[in-house]
Amino acid sequence: MQLPVAAIVHSGDGDGDALLATVLAECQQQGWRVRGLVTQQGKDPNGLLPMELRDLNSGETFVISQNLGRDSRGCNLDMGGLAEAGKVLRQALHEQPDLVFINRFGYGETQGRGLSQEFSQLISAGIPVLTLVSEKYLEGWHAFSAGLAQTLPLQSSAIEQWLASIKPERL
Repeated sequence: MQLPVAAIVHSGDGDGDALLATVLAECQQQGWRVRGLVTQQGKDPNGLLPMELRDLNSGETFVISQNLGRDSRGCNLDMGGLAEAGKVLRQALHEQPDLVFINRFGYGETQGRGLSQEFSQLISAGIPVLTLVSEKYLEGWHAFSAGLAQTLPLQSSAIEQWLASIKPERL
């Protein structure tokens, strides 16, 4: 049995963000009720610009990084900012949309942190979920999803085929 859940495998460094933003915008134009979070500003190699997520529904942005200084090499993910962004996903749980997109399944989620609780709640509720997962966290994704989710290549045709398989009957 497979759940209506898929992770698009990417190589990292913002790979897939632009493609997914386009695909999700097309879904919305077709009448899909899409909720979730997309990456608006990814990791800045110089550490000067904050990482931001944008709510697909309201357009609200959330800063999810902290400035640790130019020479810092540590993880600058701000768990408080990420928790604040998670409210978008918790609201989606109550709205029962056609699709929820979560910008990434990454290191935090493999450790049971980050947005892992929101992922679990949405999946348990049977709400279709789409996300990106880096190749280096793919094993963690398989463990998290217990092998019940699909993995897709970073290709618009594969994503569109998966979306067609979960398309709401009302469309």
